[in-house]
Amino acid sequence: METKYQITKPEHGSQEWLFARWQDDKGRKRIAASTAAAVHGEHKYMTPGDLAAELLAKEPPMPKPPTQAMERGNRMEPMIIQWVADEERIELFTPNELYCFDDGRARMIATLDAQDGTGTPFEIKTINKKWDGKLPPHWYWQGVQQSICSGMRDIEWRVFDNEMVIHRYKQTVSSDERQVHIEAVAKFLEAIDLGDVPDTAIMSYENMSELYSKSLPIQVELPAEASLMIADLEKVKNVIKELEARESIIKADLGKLLQEAEEGVIDGEVVITWKEQKRTSFDTARFDRERPELAKLYKKDTKFRVMKTKGRK
Repeated sequence: METKYQITKPEHGSQEWLFARWQDDKGRKRIAASTAAAVHGEHKYMTPGDLAAELLAKEPPMPKPPTQAMERGNRMEPMIIQWVADEERIELFTPNELYCFDDGRARMIATLDAQDGTGTPFEIKTINKKWDGKLPPHWYWQGVQQSICSGMRDIEWRVFDNEMVIHRYKQTVSSDERQVHIEAVAKFLEAIDLGDVPDTAIMSYENMSELYSKSLPIQVELPAEASLMIADLEKVKNVIKELEARESIIKADLGKLLQEAEEGVIDGEVVITWKEQKRTSFDTARFDRERPELAKLYKKDTKFRVMKTKGRK
Protein backbone atom coordinates (compact mmCIF):
# COMPACT_ATOMS: atom_id res chain seq x y z
CA MET A 1 0.00 0.00 0.00
CA GLU A 2 1.30 3.44 -0.93
CA THR A 3 1.82 5.80 2.01
CA LYS A 4 3.09 9.35 2.33
CA TYR A 5 4.01 10.73 5.73
CA GLN A 6 6.18 13.33 7.42
CA ILE A 7 8.76 13.08 10.19
CA THR A 8 10.31 15.83 12.28
CA LYS A 9 13.28 17.37 10.48
CA PRO A 10 16.56 17.30 12.45
CA GLU A 11 19.04 20.12 11.98
CA HIS A 12 19.97 20.26 8.29
CA GLY A 13 23.33 18.56 7.69
CA SER A 14 23.54 17.05 11.18
CA GLN A 15 24.26 13.41 11.94
CA GLU A 16 20.60 12.93 12.89
CA TRP A 17 19.49 14.39 9.54
CA LEU A 18 21.86 12.11 7.62
CA PHE A 19 20.64 9.10 9.59
CA ALA A 20 16.97 9.90 8.88
CA ARG A 21 17.72 10.08 5.17
CA TRP A 22 19.76 6.85 5.27
CA GLN A 23 17.12 4.56 6.81
CA ASP A 24 13.59 4.60 8.19
CA ASP A 25 12.43 3.81 11.71
CA LYS A 26 12.28 0.11 10.82
CA GLY A 27 15.95 0.04 9.82
CA ARG A 28 15.20 -0.16 6.10
CA LYS A 29 17.40 1.86 3.75
CA ARG A 30 15.82 4.55 1.59
CA ILE A 31 16.74 6.98 -1.16
CA ALA A 32 17.12 10.71 -0.48
CA ALA A 33 15.91 13.16 -3.13
CA SER A 34 19.36 14.72 -3.56
CA THR A 35 20.78 11.31 -4.56
CA ALA A 36 17.75 10.16 -6.58
CA ALA A 37 19.49 10.62 -9.93
CA ALA A 38 22.20 8.12 -8.93
CA VAL A 39 19.57 5.35 -9.10
CA HIS A 40 19.34 6.10 -12.83
CA GLY A 41 23.08 6.62 -13.31
CA GLU A 42 22.47 10.32 -14.04
CA HIS A 43 23.88 12.06 -10.98
CA LYS A 44 26.65 14.57 -11.62
CA TYR A 45 28.58 13.81 -8.45
CA MET A 46 27.49 10.30 -7.38
CA THR A 47 27.64 7.01 -9.28
CA PRO A 48 25.22 4.12 -8.65
CA GLY A 49 28.20 2.38 -7.04
CA ASP A 50 28.71 5.31 -4.66
CA LEU A 51 25.05 5.16 -3.64
CA ALA A 52 25.11 1.37 -3.22
CA ALA A 53 28.22 1.57 -1.04
CA GLU A 54 26.59 4.24 1.14
CA LEU A 55 23.40 2.20 1.61
CA LEU A 56 25.18 -1.13 2.16
CA ALA A 57 27.46 0.34 4.82
CA LYS A 58 26.92 -0.65 8.44
CA GLU A 59 27.04 2.96 9.59
CA PRO A 60 25.28 6.04 8.17
CA PRO A 61 27.25 8.76 6.37
CA MET A 62 29.15 11.16 8.59
CA PRO A 63 28.81 14.94 8.31
CA LYS A 64 31.49 16.42 6.06
CA PRO A 65 32.85 19.96 5.87
CA PRO A 66 30.77 21.82 3.27
CA THR A 67 32.29 22.54 -0.10
CA GLN A 68 32.46 26.12 -1.33
CA ALA A 69 29.33 25.54 -3.42
CA MET A 70 27.48 24.02 -0.44
CA GLU A 71 28.54 26.88 1.82
CA ARG A 72 27.35 29.39 -0.74
CA GLY A 73 23.98 27.66 -1.00
CA ASN A 74 23.52 27.26 2.75
CA ARG A 75 24.19 30.94 3.41
CA MET A 76 22.23 32.36 0.48
CA GLU A 77 19.21 30.03 0.52
CA PRO A 78 17.23 31.80 3.30
CA MET A 79 17.85 35.19 1.69
CA ILE A 80 16.77 33.95 -1.74
CA ILE A 81 13.60 32.40 -0.30
CA GLN A 82 12.67 35.74 1.23
CA TRP A 83 13.65 37.55 -1.98
CA VAL A 84 11.41 35.25 -4.04
CA ALA A 85 8.53 35.71 -1.60
CA ASP A 86 8.84 39.50 -1.72
CA GLU A 87 9.28 39.69 -5.49
CA GLU A 88 6.42 37.31 -6.30
CA ARG A 89 4.23 38.57 -3.45
CA ILE A 90 3.65 35.13 -2.00
CA GLU A 91 4.20 33.56 1.40
CA LEU A 92 6.95 30.96 1.61
CA PHE A 93 8.03 28.93 4.62
CA THR A 94 10.68 26.31 5.25
CA PRO A 95 8.97 23.15 6.53
CA ASN A 96 10.08 21.56 9.78
CA GLU A 97 9.31 18.09 8.41
CA LEU A 98 10.93 15.63 6.04
CA TYR A 99 8.54 14.17 3.45
CA CYS A 100 8.54 10.39 3.05
CA PHE A 101 7.09 7.84 0.61
CA ASP A 102 6.75 4.08 1.08
CA ASP A 103 4.82 1.63 -1.10
CA GLY A 104 6.33 -1.50 0.42
CA ARG A 105 9.08 -1.71 -2.20
CA ALA A 106 10.27 1.83 -2.87
CA ARG A 107 11.22 4.01 0.09
CA MET A 108 12.11 7.67 -0.40
CA ILE A 109 12.62 10.85 1.58
CA ALA A 110 12.84 14.51 0.58
CA THR A 111 14.00 17.71 2.22
CA LEU A 112 12.08 20.69 0.86
CA ASP A 113 13.73 24.11 0.80
CA ALA A 114 10.40 25.95 0.97
CA GLN A 115 6.67 25.66 0.31
CA ASP A 116 3.91 28.11 -0.50
CA GLY A 117 0.43 28.18 0.96
CA THR A 118 -0.77 25.38 -1.36
CA GLY A 119 2.05 23.06 -0.28
CA THR A 120 3.89 23.39 -3.61
CA PRO A 121 7.63 22.75 -3.06
CA PHE A 122 10.12 25.47 -3.98
CA GLU A 123 13.66 24.29 -4.68
CA ILE A 124 16.42 26.92 -4.42
CA LYS A 125 19.69 26.59 -6.34
CA THR A 126 22.72 28.86 -6.64
CA ILE A 127 25.13 28.37 -9.53
CA ASN A 128 28.37 30.07 -10.56
CA LYS A 129 27.47 30.24 -14.25
CA LYS A 130 24.66 31.61 -16.39
CA TRP A 131 21.41 29.64 -16.12
CA ASP A 132 20.50 28.06 -19.47
CA GLY A 133 16.87 27.40 -18.58
CA LYS A 134 17.24 23.62 -18.48
CA LEU A 135 17.17 21.24 -15.52
CA PRO A 136 20.28 19.03 -15.43
CA PRO A 137 19.46 15.32 -14.91
CA HIS A 138 20.41 15.28 -11.21
CA TRP A 139 18.03 18.20 -10.57
CA TYR A 140 15.30 16.65 -12.70
CA TRP A 141 15.21 13.39 -10.72
CA GLN A 142 15.40 15.33 -7.45
CA GLY A 143 12.27 17.17 -8.55
CA VAL A 144 10.52 13.94 -9.53
CA GLN A 145 11.20 12.47 -6.08
CA GLN A 146 10.09 15.64 -4.32
CA SER A 147 6.83 15.40 -6.27
CA ILE A 148 6.38 11.77 -5.17
CA CYS A 149 7.13 12.47 -1.50
CA SER A 150 5.12 15.69 -1.23
CA GLY A 151 2.20 14.50 -3.35
CA MET A 152 2.38 17.72 -5.38
CA ARG A 153 2.46 17.69 -9.17
CA ASP A 154 4.51 20.87 -9.63
CA ILE A 155 7.97 21.73 -8.34
CA GLU A 156 8.89 25.42 -8.48
CA TRP A 157 12.60 25.98 -9.11
CA ARG A 158 14.31 29.27 -8.39
CA VAL A 159 17.86 29.46 -9.70
CA PHE A 160 20.21 32.29 -8.71
CA ASP A 161 23.05 32.48 -11.25
CA ASN A 162 26.30 34.38 -11.68
CA GLU A 163 24.47 37.30 -13.30
CA MET A 164 22.77 37.91 -9.93
CA VAL A 165 19.40 37.02 -11.42
CA ILE A 166 16.76 34.71 -9.96
CA HIS A 167 15.26 32.56 -12.72
CA ARG A 168 11.90 30.77 -12.49
CA TYR A 169 11.27 27.25 -13.74
CA LYS A 170 8.20 25.10 -13.17
CA GLN A 171 8.68 21.32 -13.34
CA THR A 172 5.38 19.51 -13.84
CA VAL A 173 5.84 15.84 -13.01
CA SER A 174 3.54 13.36 -14.73
CA SER A 175 2.26 10.11 -13.23
CA ASP A 176 4.37 8.20 -15.77
CA GLU A 177 7.52 9.99 -14.62
CA ARG A 178 6.71 9.23 -11.00
CA GLN A 179 6.09 5.56 -11.80
CA VAL A 180 9.39 5.22 -13.69
CA HIS A 181 11.27 6.54 -10.68
CA ILE A 182 9.32 4.49 -8.14
CA GLU A 183 10.07 1.29 -10.06
CA ALA A 184 13.77 2.17 -10.42
CA VAL A 185 14.06 2.88 -6.69
CA ALA A 186 12.21 -0.34 -5.85
CA LYS A 187 14.61 -2.45 -7.93
CA PHE A 188 17.65 -0.68 -6.48
CA LEU A 189 16.49 -1.17 -2.89
CA GLU A 190 15.46 -4.77 -3.55
CA ALA A 191 19.14 -5.64 -3.96
CA ILE A 192 20.19 -3.43 -1.04
CA ASP A 193 17.68 -5.16 1.25
CA LEU A 194 19.29 -8.50 0.38
CA GLY A 195 22.76 -7.11 1.06
CA ASP A 196 23.61 -7.26 -2.65
CA VAL A 197 24.92 -4.73 -5.15
CA PRO A 198 22.18 -3.59 -7.57
CA ASP A 199 22.64 -4.69 -11.20
CA THR A 200 22.92 -1.06 -12.31
CA ALA A 201 25.77 -0.32 -9.89
CA ILE A 202 29.40 -0.97 -10.78
CA MET A 203 31.46 -0.84 -7.61
CA SER A 204 34.84 0.85 -7.75
CA TYR A 205 37.87 0.01 -5.61
CA GLU A 206 37.14 3.21 -3.66
CA ASN A 207 33.57 2.01 -3.02
CA MET A 208 34.85 -1.32 -1.69
CA SER A 209 37.49 0.41 0.43
CA GLU A 210 34.75 2.50 2.07
CA LEU A 211 32.39 -0.44 2.46
CA TYR A 212 35.05 -2.70 4.02
CA SER A 213 37.25 -0.10 5.71
CA LYS A 214 38.25 -2.38 8.62
CA SER A 215 40.49 -5.42 8.30
CA LEU A 216 40.51 -8.50 10.54
CA PRO A 217 43.46 -10.90 11.13
CA ILE A 218 41.71 -13.76 9.34
CA GLN A 219 42.00 -15.58 6.02
CA VAL A 220 39.35 -16.39 3.45
CA GLU A 221 39.55 -19.14 0.82
CA LEU A 222 39.24 -17.53 -2.62
CA PRO A 223 37.60 -19.20 -5.63
CA ALA A 224 39.81 -20.48 -8.45
CA GLU A 225 38.89 -17.56 -10.74
CA ALA A 226 40.56 -15.18 -8.29
CA SER A 227 43.91 -16.34 -9.73
CA LEU A 228 42.89 -14.95 -13.13
CA MET A 229 41.76 -11.69 -11.53
CA ILE A 230 45.09 -11.32 -9.73
CA ALA A 231 46.97 -12.07 -12.96
CA ASP A 232 44.90 -9.41 -14.76
CA LEU A 233 45.66 -6.93 -11.99
CA GLU A 234 49.40 -7.53 -12.36
CA LYS A 235 49.15 -7.04 -16.13
CA VAL A 236 47.30 -3.77 -15.69
CA LYS A 237 49.86 -2.52 -13.16
CA ASN A 238 52.69 -3.36 -15.56
CA VAL A 239 50.94 -1.58 -18.43
CA ILE A 240 50.48 1.50 -16.22
CA LYS A 241 54.21 1.49 -15.40
CA GLU A 242 55.09 1.19 -19.07
CA LEU A 243 52.74 4.02 -20.02
CA GLU A 244 54.12 6.25 -17.25
CA ALA A 245 57.67 5.59 -18.48
CA ARG A 246 56.60 6.35 -22.04
CA GLU A 247 54.88 9.54 -20.88
CA SER A 248 58.10 10.70 -19.20
CA ILE A 249 60.14 10.09 -22.37
CA ILE A 250 57.68 11.98 -24.60
CA LYS A 251 57.54 14.90 -22.16
CA ALA A 252 61.34 14.99 -22.08
CA ASP A 253 61.49 15.14 -25.89
CA LEU A 254 58.93 17.95 -25.95
CA GLY A 255 60.79 19.77 -23.19
CA LYS A 256 63.95 19.65 -25.29
CA LEU A 257 62.04 21.32 -28.15
CA LEU A 258 60.39 23.95 -25.93
CA GLN A 259 63.43 24.73 -23.74
CA GLU A 260 62.63 28.10 -22.01
CA ALA A 261 59.58 28.84 -24.19
CA GLU A 262 56.21 28.83 -22.40
CA GLU A 263 54.23 27.94 -25.52
CA GLY A 264 54.71 25.67 -28.50
CA VAL A 265 53.09 26.65 -31.78
CA ILE A 266 52.24 24.73 -34.96
CA ASP A 267 50.96 26.71 -37.97
CA GLY A 268 50.27 29.69 -35.72
CA GLU A 269 48.19 27.68 -33.23
CA VAL A 270 49.27 27.09 -29.63
CA VAL A 271 49.32 23.32 -29.16
CA ILE A 272 51.26 22.99 -25.90
CA THR A 273 52.26 25.12 -22.91
CA TRP A 274 55.04 24.71 -20.33
CA LYS A 275 54.68 27.44 -17.72
CA GLU A 276 56.03 27.98 -14.25
CA GLN A 277 53.72 27.33 -11.32
CA LYS A 278 54.12 28.18 -7.66
CA ARG A 279 53.09 25.91 -4.82
CA THR A 280 53.12 26.85 -1.16
CA SER A 281 53.55 23.89 1.17
CA PHE A 282 53.78 23.50 4.91
CA ASP A 283 57.21 22.46 6.18
CA THR A 284 56.06 19.61 8.41
CA ALA A 285 59.56 18.37 9.18
CA ARG A 286 60.67 21.79 10.44
CA PHE A 287 57.47 22.22 12.46
CA ASP A 288 58.01 18.81 14.09
CA ARG A 289 61.61 19.73 14.84
CA GLU A 290 61.06 23.25 16.21
CA ARG A 291 57.59 22.88 17.81
CA PRO A 292 57.27 19.17 18.66
CA GLU A 293 54.68 19.58 21.45
CA LEU A 294 52.47 21.84 19.35
CA ALA A 295 52.83 19.56 16.34
CA LYS A 296 51.43 16.64 18.32
CA LEU A 297 48.19 18.56 18.93
CA TYR A 298 47.51 18.85 15.19
CA LYS A 299 48.34 15.32 14.12
CA LYS A 300 45.71 12.67 13.52
CA ASP A 301 45.92 9.05 12.46
CA THR A 302 44.12 8.00 9.29
CA LYS A 303 43.48 4.32 8.75
CA PHE A 304 43.16 2.80 5.30
CA ARG A 305 43.66 -0.59 3.67
CA VAL A 306 46.33 -1.39 1.08
CA MET A 307 45.84 -4.24 -1.38
CA LYS A 308 49.01 -6.10 -2.42
CA THR A 309 49.33 -9.24 -4.49
CA LYS A 310 51.69 -12.02 -3.45
CA GLY A 311 53.59 -14.26 -5.81
CA ARG A 312 52.48 -17.90 -5.62
CA LYS A 313 55.05 -20.59 -4.76
